[in-house]
Amino acid sequence: MSAKKNTKANGDASKAKKTKSVEESKPQAAPTPAKDETQQQRVSPDQQIGFHNHYIKDLSFENPNAPTIYSPSETTPEVSVGFSVASAPVPGRDRHFEVVLSVNATAKRGDETMFVLELSYGGEVSVAPEMDERNINPVVMIEGPRFLFPFARAIIATISREGGFMPINLQPIDFIRLYRANLQQKAAQQESSGTTS
Repeated sequence: MSAKKNTKANGDASKAKKTKSVEESKPQAAPTPAKDETQQQRVSPDQQIGFHNHYIKDLSFENPNAPTIYSPSETTPEVSVGFSVASAPVPGRDRHFEVVLSVNATAKRGDETMFVLELSYGGEVSVAPEMDERNINPVVMIEGPRFLFPFARAIIATISREGGFMPINLQPIDFIRLYRANLQQKAAQQESSGTTS
């Protein structure tokens, strides 16, 4: 299952000096799960979800027009940022899921590409045995990326800065809203498919 979100932001200098918020909704606090000393994992008791590990699955940075792209210009850079979330069961581990948060950022100055940054950041989560089957998908698809987001955000900021540009500072994402939007989109697709068949 996957969810997607696309937004645009504008900078105001030749090195993409400023990026607007990629999400206009109120900031959502990152989870602060307690540590389970027995299982050595971070656990959120209220959601009955465990966070086992997190990691970079894929990372790409392209700077196709260096060094001329760093020349002073009065053209305002435009930065487009897109998000997607996907999850899949971990083979051989009951109620364990891999969640992947993908972030794609492209900066342009007019028709000239400044940089393209793509990150897929993954993590393994598990849900409690007593959790109702109907609640597993929303919990995994909302709490999973919410936990991963601060780590992905830090990587995006670091890579864009090390690429010679001002860092992209992503604003918190409303993953509940993103999940609901994805459900609505799927329902609309199913309804459209049923109408045309």
